[in-house]
Amino acid sequence: MTLVITVTEGEHSRDSNSSTTSITLKGGRIHYVKSYTGYRASRRPAVDTSVHVSHQGLDHIRKLLVENDLLRSRSAVSPTDQPGRYAEIDASITSGNKRSTLKLAGMREKAEKESLYTALRALINEIEETVNP
Repeated sequence: MTLVITVTEGEHSRDSNSSTTSITLKGGRIHYVKSYTGYRASRRPAVDTSVHVSHQGLDHIRKLLVENDLLRSRSAVSPTDQPGRYAEIDASITSGNKRSTLKLAGMREKAEKESLYTALRALINEIEETVNP
């Protein structure tokens, strides 16, 4: 199983800021990098870590991929240039003989109503719990 996920979340406002998270799962290892830009970015430390994932953890991630239909390519894209909070997620997933490419972009209020956002967020949250227990 291989996962490559890039998440950019931010805010367009007087105090504009964003965070970019890069997650790579290859074999049994997750490489997790998170950086910040914009307002008060220097006050938040960047993260760059690699962790080994147990067989049980990999099985749980595979289960999430199937349950959330993340092995089927699709996208939900809308403009992200309006004032307020936005999210952009790109994912490339390979599991067995299945491959998918997923893309989500939009203002958070609209994106959070998308099933693709909910599914990707569940996967990302699970990976973040593994990396930062």
